[in-house]
Amino acid sequence: MVLAALFAVILVFTGCAGKDGKSGGNGSDGEKSESSSSGEEDLDLAKYVTLGEYKGLSVKLNDTNVTDEELKEAEEDALASRTTQKEVTGRPVQNGDVVNIDYEGKKDGVAFQGGTAAGRDLEIGSHSFIDGFEDGLIGAEIGETRELNLTFPEQYHSEELAGQDVVFTVTVNSIKENVVPDLTDELAHELDSNVNTVAEYRTKLKEDISKSKGISARSQAYGELLQAAQNNAVISSGEDLPKWLIEENKKSQKESFEKSLQMYGMDLSTYLTQQGMTEKDFDDTLEAYAMTIAEQQLLIRALAEAENITVTDKDIEAQYEEDAATYGYSSGQEFKSSVEEQGAQDTFKEAVLTRKVEEMLFGYAKVENPEMINW
Repeated sequence: MVLAALFAVILVFTGCAGKDGKSGGNGSDGEKSESSSSGEEDLDLAKYVTLGEYKGLSVKLNDTNVTDEELKEAEEDALASRTTQKEVTGRPVQNGDVVNIDYEGKKDGVAFQGGTAAGRDLEIGSHSFIDGFEDGLIGAEIGETRELNLTFPEQYHSEELAGQDVVFTVTVNSIKENVVPDLTDELAHELDSNVNTVAEYRTKLKEDISKSKGISARSQAYGELLQAAQNNAVISSGEDLPKWLIEENKKSQKESFEKSLQMYGMDLSTYLTQQGMTEKDFDDTLEAYAMTIAEQQLLIRALAEAENITVTDKDIEAQYEEDAATYGYSSGQEFKSSVEEQGAQDTFKEAVLTRKVEEMLFGYAKVENPEMINW
């Protein structure tokens, strides 16, 4: 959750702590110690970035109005989360039912690995199985056994089965139907403890959707303005970028990626094997991405320097509080502790600098449809 929150906050900007462990954002003297194979030197932003026009850029916000269809869909999604199942008898399988089945799959009369199971629940219409499997059970009665002649997709992950004809023998043990509840005052309160009636729930739901769309519109606008500023600037690339920054980005990205994999119980070696990638393929991809990030980081710092934007402890604490509310933490301190556990304080500080620069760009921007601003 912490990593997901951080990634959402920093967009594509990642940690870039210097040799002294401090954030890459401007310090009190506006300088950054740059380590390289040739020794120490001051990071001269003018050496890497020549800013172009970044004031008065035009941007159009995405629509933040909430339509009746969006409200209805959100309500249906909320009710679906309270779906229960009821066992049914006296009728055959229908689309949307959850059937309990036993099945055995054979190729050329021989059972293949992974093709046999007993007591498996399957929702008809979920597309969990290969094409034809679920449709082939529609109309089956409880206790009925059907033989399904099917073909695995050409792009199936198992080379042994890809594009092969097989026969599944399937027995339907039971049928359940999904029961979606009606929205009542009681359920409305269960879904949102801040409301007591259906009318209040729908009003609050519309406000929440509007707020979410506003956040999305703001993020989209920030990204477009930042991209426009980058397009108007001249920024070093490739081998002309600071080597220390590229290396630190590679290290930061690799560590973050490995932590993400660990959340799924996987290591990098296993992942690369599954993806058919070599370590060199991965390193090359990582380096190209690290260079792209470095260009954006240098742009952010150059814009901050041009506008005398710095990040104070107060800014950081305020951002902790804001993000704690956004990501469901009880307090800013709890979110801060989670960030510290990940060793991501410098990443977070870089994110705060990025956000302040984006707000500066938006403040200068010509918004074509300011009526859409709802934040």
